[in-house]
Amino acid sequence: MDLTDRLRSVVRPAQAPSPGAATPRRELTYEPDDGYRHEAQLDLDRVADLLGGRVLTNSFGRCLAVDRRYEADRWHGDVQVGDCELNDFTALKLLDGGLEGALPFERRAVFIDLETTGLSGGAGTVAFLVGCGYFDLGAFQVRQFLLTSYSAERALLAAAAELFGEADLIVTYNGKTFDVPMMETRWAFHRMRAPLDDMPHFDMLHPARRLWRTRSVLPDDGGCRLTTLERVLLNLRRVGDVDGFEIPGRFFHFLRTADPRPLEPVLEHNRLDLVSLAAVTSRALRLAAAGEAGCRDGVEALALGRVLERGGALDRAAACYRRASEAACIHTRAEALYRLGLRCRREARFEDAAGWWRALVEATDVPVRQRDRALISLRQFAIEALAIHHEHRARDLLAARELALFALEEETASPRANGMRHRLARLDRKLAGKQNAQLFQ
Repeated sequence: MDLTDRLRSVVRPAQAPSPGAATPRRELTYEPDDGYRHEAQLDLDRVADLLGGRVLTNSFGRCLAVDRRYEADRWHGDVQVGDCELNDFTALKLLDGGLEGALPFERRAVFIDLETTGLSGGAGTVAFLVGCGYFDLGAFQVRQFLLTSYSAERALLAAAAELFGEADLIVTYNGKTFDVPMMETRWAFHRMRAPLDDMPHFDMLHPARRLWRTRSVLPDDGGCRLTTLERVLLNLRRVGDVDGFEIPGRFFHFLRTADPRPLEPVLEHNRLDLVSLAAVTSRALRLAAAGEAGCRDGVEALALGRVLERGGALDRAAACYRRASEAACIHTRAEALYRLGLRCRREARFEDAAGWWRALVEATDVPVRQRDRALISLRQFAIEALAIHHEHRARDLLAARELALFALEEETASPRANGMRHRLARLDRKLAGKQNAQLFQ
């Protein structure tokens, strides 16, 4: 008998087994759900009726599932639900190169969002609501698994694992850091197989930061939260939404009182998160597929160009940069010109690169008080690149010397200025040698 069997043998069944029957063993990680672990007896069927759900029964017990269906013609902000289905696998791989080889799908993509008893993680934190969404015949089907007692967690995890078993891809928002590790911890805690181990995973948070970080900074400092992107991209305003910090307290209140009514706003909050996740993800896919033509402005074009360049779509990235080079924002124009010049230089199109460097110097020719560290750095880079071009490519030493002097006039204390002084000294030696050679001819 190994240690596990010895520990299991310590726990005896509540009732004596029938003659000849195998002795049942109770798992040490939970207590049986006797319906009396609350101040008032928990009537699971009544809870299901009040929340509009149904009771699921499996080999581990009973749990509650709440289903809602959002038809294709239903509006979610400025978009319709039917337009949010994921079907452009090429664009998906552009947004996340780690999905290469895992697409296309044969079954479905499942969107996941959890509500937990805390954000600290660890064995004491439980996902009491597992929200899952997927598209079915154009409509968005949401299924939420609600934990009605700690002893029912195994039943909930088993029911969720069954749904995940029908998926080819999971989509989350910050799920690689929080949601998936949380679920894996709970499955491991109960010694259950984790169905998400080998599942392709698309975390929308990281593409969202690359695409919309600057756009999504609102007066309330919403950053790249999903609710912020709702307002910016979908023109969606939630009314009566429960605050995130209230959610764990509502669940604990339910455990103490068996009153499920305070949980209804939590369920609705979770459903809105799932629909918004699908809408924001589809917006990112359409943007990646359309390229420059799908961008709202130069700021978005610059961000998309970075994403496309990262994914290897260099020509489409260059088109985005060209549009961004005409933006009203000086920082957007400067970075776009910088990236266009870099690409031309990598492709040995040195004259074209020099043209972009000149445009960058002109674009940043603003009063010194309006130049921040980023603009100064780009401007110095462009001037130095032009000096290199005239010295080594165009063989115009006088122009290279003028550029070196110009750079030193603007910046005298940076490490780049020291390099420019060495360049200026070298150019002076070259010019002196050239003059001496002409004297002896």
